[in-house]
Amino acid sequence: MIVKTQAIVISSLKYGDTSRILKCYTREEGIQSLIAKGVYARRNRTNPMLSPLNMVELIYDNKGKSTLKIMKECRMQVHYVSIDNNQYKTAIALFLSEILNMVLREEEANPDLYDFVSSSLSFFDRKEEAYSDFHLWFLLQLSRYLGFYPQIKPGAAYFDLINGVSAREIPTGVYAETERMKLLEILSELNFFEQVTNRFNQSQRKMLLELLLKYYEIHLYDFRWPKSLEVLNVVFE
Repeated sequence: MIVKTQAIVISSLKYGDTSRILKCYTREEGIQSLIAKGVYARRNRTNPMLSPLNMVELIYDNKGKSTLKIMKECRMQVHYVSIDNNQYKTAIALFLSEILNMVLREEEANPDLYDFVSSSLSFFDRKEEAYSDFHLWFLLQLSRYLGFYPQIKPGAAYFDLINGVSAREIPTGVYAETERMKLLEILSELNFFEQVTNRFNQSQRKMLLELLLKYYEIHLYDFRWPKSLEVLNVVFE
């Protein structure tokens, strides 16, 4: 069966001299692994269309039992304006591509999740100012689609990472308190699409990011902190 679908490239690995193995999140069939044959000339090993987080339209052959589909056609659906030319946005995109590579695993359609990821990336690319909090907002909102969005009540002193709820009494197990709890509360009220100034400074951003990654680590099996975290921290120092 030939499938035509919108897709977000999650990862791209060299295969032989002229081909790539792609992991894509498709709107029609969830996560799919594909082989893109002959996409590079032997003297030119670059093909920016297949870079992680690019949004493309794919046509591939879904016949047989193989988990590796054969890509027939691919064309760019969204042409980014700034992600590839802005070092801060590039660092954020690299970080989020690692996150998505770990957390998107289902081979079934989830149009709401696909639309969230694609619309968020498109807006992030177009936004000229106040984009430095994007990865924090994105991680928090993504947890809603993954099934563990935190229940945060204003004024609570603690956040129970294991149960995903705020609390007035000290929870047992892993929890956040005082400043980190307040930052998480502020983040939960943030609307990135309407944000006109960055809400957090670099110290607060780093604190929040570590809290969110710990939260993901607790709630997702085999979740690992991205290797690009160090690059992200260095770029924003």
